[in-house]
Formats: sequence, C-alpha cells, structure tokens
Amino acid sequence: MFELLATAFKADEHPHEWQAQIESIDQDALAISAIVVGLAPLLHWRLTTWNIALEPRAMAKLGATRELARLQRASMDAQLDQILTSFENQKVTPILLKGNHLAACVYPEPYLRQMNDIDVLVRPTDLAATENALLTLGYIASHKSCERGAGVTKHTSTYRPPRADDPTPNPYLSAVAGRTVEPHTSLEEVWYGLHVDITPGVWERSVPFEVNTHAVRVLCVEDLVTHLAVHLTFHLIMGYPSMVQLVDLLFVTERLQSKIQWEAVVARTLEHRAAAFVYAAFYLARKILAAPIPHDALESLARACPPHLREYAETLTLENVAARTQRPPVTTFTQRVQRGWQDRREVARWTSSLADQWHVWRTMIDVANTDTGELVIRRLRGTFLRTETKSVEN
Repeated sequence: MFELLATAFKADEHPHEWQAQIESIDQDALAISAIVVGLAPLLHWRLTTWNIALEPRAMAKLGATRELARLQRASMDAQLDQILTSFENQKVTPILLKGNHLAACVYPEPYLRQMNDIDVLVRPTDLAATENALLTLGYIASHKSCERGAGVTKHTSTYRPPRADDPTPNPYLSAVAGRTVEPHTSLEEVWYGLHVDITPGVWERSVPFEVNTHAVRVLCVEDLVTHLAVHLTFHLIMGYPSMVQLVDLLFVTERLQSKIQWEAVVARTLEHRAAAFVYAAFYLARKILAAPIPHDALESLARACPPHLREYAETLTLENVAARTQRPPVTTFTQRVQRGWQDRREVARWTSSLADQWHVWRTMIDVANTDTGELVIRRLRGTFLRTETKSVEN
C-alpha cells in the first residue's frame, strides 16, 4: 500500500499507469493507509486532478478527510493568528518552520499539508518572551530536561492550548482541536547521543514572510531544503512517521527548483558535518518520488559520507520507511527494554566512529536519565516501601 501511495505523488508518474496498478487491490485499505500517514487530503487532490476515482467507499473516506483538513486549516489559521499577535505584543519575530511555511508556499492548497503541531524558531534571548506570550493566552506548558530520555535540545517545552483534549487518537482527523506549540531555539537534531546542528547562520540568511497579515521570517530556500532532509532522516532513525516529510522534499524541490542553489546546499551540509543525513533523505526522495535533486549534488554528498553510511543509506527503501515508522506500541516493561535496545542499535548505525557509538550506547546504561530507568527506580522504591511497611507491621 505504501508503494502505491508514494507513487501517486511521484514526479514522473503517469495517471493511467497508476490507475492500472490499483485495479486489483483493496482500495479501501489504500484510503485508510493514506489517512493514517496524513496524506489522505493530498491523495484526494491528486486523484481529482488526474480525473481518477477509487471505489465509492474509499473515495468517500478520502473526500471526508479532505473536508476535515479544510476545517482544520481554518482552525489553525485562527490559532496561528492569535499566537502571532501575542508574539508581536512581546516583540518576538519567529521563523515559521516546516508545516505552516510549506503549506503556504509549496503545496497546491494550504490545507493539503496536514500537521500535528506548530513549530517556530525563536532566538534564545526571546525564549522567555515567547513563553510569556503563550502563557498569556492560557497555554499549558510542559517541560522536559534535555538531559533526560533521548536528549532532545532543539526544544524542551511544549505548550498545549487551553481546550479540551483532542477527541480523536489520530490528530489528522480532528477538525477543531488546537495544536500544540513547540518553540525551538535551534535546529539541532539529537537522538540518544547522535546529533547534528545546522543552526549556525540560519537567522542571518532567513527571509521575510507574511502569514495571516503577520510579518514573520522563514528559512532561506537552501536552509529549508537542508533542514527538511536532516529532519526526515532523523524521523526515520527515531521511528517517527515519515511519509509527509518525504513528500515535503518532493514539493519543495519541484516548486522551488529554479530558486535552489544546490552548490550552497552541499557546502552548508558539509560545513555542518551532515552529509550522511542529507544524502540519505535526498537519495530516498529521488529514488521513491523522482524528486528533481541534481545528480551532481547527490554525488558530492555521497563522496563526503563515510563509506558504511553511504552504503547503508542506499539500502533504504519505502519498505524500510514503513517498517521503521509503523511499529506497534510497547505495553510491557520487557518490550520497553527491547525497544530501547533496538532504537539505539539503529542510532549507532549512523555514527562515524567508535567514540560516537559509545555516546549512543552509554545513554542506555545511564538509567537515572531514561524513562525506563525511572520506571525501574519507582518499582524498586515501591517494593522497598512495601517491604519496610510489612517489617514494621510484624
């Protein structure tokens, strides 16, 4: 299903050839798969532009999800307008990241790019004012130290809007629930000791942008492409949903092709020591979606990759993407330990030295700073307290 879903957006896909491939499949399952990964509205748009209709049940599901996406976009526009007004009152001008930027500038209609949250990049010196702006609106903050868990540093706070919890388990299906806000202070990707930071220079190169009449900034096109590539590869490493991120790269490279200076993309990637991560994302986008990424840029990045990382990146397929990002939830302590080991094994594959591998694996034995370790400590503490209570009673 994922292959058929992906090829629907492939740059050189012929409508009649795609239609022939779906005649003998469960089209309802295809629609459900599109809904799950956040591509249902975009698939419905694609089919209508191709003048292709699935079976009535499947088409109705896609159409309903597309209409929900319209309502969701209207709700998010209102939310974003309120947030940016509050930012302006605090003298904060953010860089609008990922979904909301891409929805406005590269997708055929803004609502076709679905998203789970609102990401903004603010200067570290503006973080306190940013938090005040959100708290003034009644947002509820949750904080997590960058020393805990996977060690994420780009944002350590998440702000939930003062509304009822999302009534659906899949946020792509909610038309009215507010989205959480994640104020980033960097674009550094970190996951269990693996890290790459492309932040230096992005503020100086950022460009003015207007959204809902508000003046914000966005990444310059070369930084945008680099950020999307690194973010996609880290989503794969983390086992997070990645189909939307893959399609992002296609739309950006298609719609902004004449504006991208690929030499600058390569140069900045090498400067930030991010060649393997950018190469993997570009390789996937070109192989799976025929994204118009120049061969010369790919070859320059390939030469800069450690050989084992280049070879591993070139083994990635859509099947790998699905397997990494469609894993069942963990429900037992044993499964948590196994998932922790599996996750770090995947992270370690992307390291370039034994020292880097040690940085990854030591996060597993630093139990005091892991969620699983904290669970073990709570259980042991509970067992100790019960034993002490029994001793006193006896």
